[in-house]
Amino acid sequence: MKKIQTYLKNHPFIFAIVALVMSRIAGGATITLVQLVKPDYTVQDELGWLLMVVYASVVVSLVYWTDTAAEVGLKPTKTSKEWLLCLPLLSIPLFILVNNGVYSWGTAQNLVLFIAAIGVSVNEEVLFRGILLRGFMKWGPWIAIFVPSALFALLHSTNIFVGGDPTFAIFQTIWTFVAGVMLSALRLRTNSLYPVIVLHILIDGVEYFSTGEYGVHPEAMPTLTLLLFAVLMFILAIYTVILFYRSTIKQNSYINLKDERTL
Repeated sequence: MKKIQTYLKNHPFIFAIVALVMSRIAGGATITLVQLVKPDYTVQDELGWLLMVVYASVVVSLVYWTDTAAEVGLKPTKTSKEWLLCLPLLSIPLFILVNNGVYSWGTAQNLVLFIAAIGVSVNEEVLFRGILLRGFMKWGPWIAIFVPSALFALLHSTNIFVGGDPTFAIFQTIWTFVAGVMLSALRLRTNSLYPVIVLHILIDGVEYFSTGEYGVHPEAMPTLTLLLFAVLMFILAIYTVILFYRSTIKQNSYINLKDERTL
């Protein structure tokens, strides 16, 4: 057992695949058991939140089991001021809320949607901005920022095959790539997954509240709205990349100064 833990810890790409497969197996098994008792329950209508929670629980459990929690970013930020860097990014859920409003004020429904948002956010952030980003860091931070973001976008592009509106699905693929860059840069800047997880929960939670759905939207949305949202995402991604870039310059300057003093 210890050898498996060590192997997964030292091979983050295989670890990511194992986490993905095991979470899906556990999720499928859980849904099957529930449907044995409640045959009329479906993932789309009643069990989506449960599936997302199982996914997240398995992935996080594996991270702690392999003792890689701190390495993937499940640790506090260096200072509380790091959280202030997220304030401009709150314009994303604000844009969604202003544009779409709230689908339903029903407490029970919104609670379920919020739980689903937590599950989705934890699962995706630990996988993409945690395990995968850690693996790609051996090729440098920029590869670690952009390659997992492309994989993140590719995963979301499949929504077109499960009933999503084609135009929305195309824009969603673009958004998720840009969002991946934004969240990866923020993850490296703050050295923690906690800010990006909270931000992801807010974005997905507001989206779910506004649409009453789990992210797959069969109905078309105005093209202008999709374009404006894309522009906003690009601007904020540039903002986080600049934050990260400035932090690397500052860190390198400090290291060089320290080296000069030791000479």
